[in-house]
Amino acid sequence: MNNYEVVISAMAFEDISSLADFIESISTKEHAMRYADHLEAEIRSLSYLADCMQYSRWPVALRCHPLAKRLITRNRKWNIIFHTVEGFVIVDRIVPSSIMK
Repeated sequence: MNNYEVVISAMAFEDISSLADFIESISTKEHAMRYADHLEAEIRSLSYLADCMQYSRWPVALRCHPLAKRLITRNRKWNIIFHTVEGFVIVDRIVPSSIMK
């Protein structure tokens, strides 16, 4: 099992930021920061989980990268779309699970 360095793309950072902004608009800044921290912890877990994931066949994931994989978050509300290359996990996007159906 490989141990990867996790890199978050600009689009994925934008997804996290938009999500945090939305949560802050309906809750508190602290709640939004805590939610983003939990999401980032799940993303960091890809450093050792990436090899366990199968390649995705979902069109949404394949639009991000032809060899895309996905990690569904613990609360099952988000899909972390990523691919691996030469010791790196590249997180491409974070998309709502509702659009994966």
